[in-house]
Amino acid sequence: MITYYLPVTTSHFSDKEQLLLSLISDNRRLEIERLKFTDSKLLSLYSELLVRYLLSKLTKEPFSDFVFDRTEKGKPYVIGHDDIDFNISHTKGMILCSVTDKGRVGVDVERIRHIKYNIMKRCFNLEEISYVEQLPLTDRKFFEIWTKKEAYTKYLGTGLTIDITTINMLSKEHSDKLYSFGSEDYIFSIYCDDNKKVSPVCISEDELINSIKK
Repeated sequence: MITYYLPVTTSHFSDKEQLLLSLISDNRRLEIERLKFTDSKLLSLYSELLVRYLLSKLTKEPFSDFVFDRTEKGKPYVIGHDDIDFNISHTKGMILCSVTDKGRVGVDVERIRHIKYNIMKRCFNLEEISYVEQLPLTDRKFFEIWTKKEAYTKYLGTGLTIDITTINMLSKEHSDKLYSFGSEDYIFSIYCDDNKKVSPVCISEDELINSIKK
């Protein structure tokens, strides 16, 4: 299991990013170029670079050789590598990615921000709602549960297409496969077959680019 998170600090799409586009597949490059907002382009580009870097690190295969597809329910996978699972998530200013050759993995990262708590009735289990509502009521607790739930459904490969109010991320059945950590502004959650193998590494944009160029 390899897990990296990448703070995206670049605010504009420069010549550097334009050059980085040449390192990925033509289809993915066109998808990114069609995106309307600069933030979305940067997150999509660096997400693609990060997952390719981690796959290359795990398999020792060339960075540019990986070809991706999606299952019917939308989970991405690497064509020709049935033994490898990966998952990636991004939010404003941050990317999280895990790759593994030991089972399955799902990840989620969210920037902590103020939310309207009445949304919990549509997506949280009663025990989860009670946990969030215990004083002090905080946005951090909400996103702790939310990222765990997202990571779990991505691990299953279903995404949020199932009734997620029936899922209780506080139950003991999930504890052996959950790994969560946070910073002042972000919450990260990883759901995998062996959470004892999770050792998140922070990498900068420049470190990633220099590693790719080696």
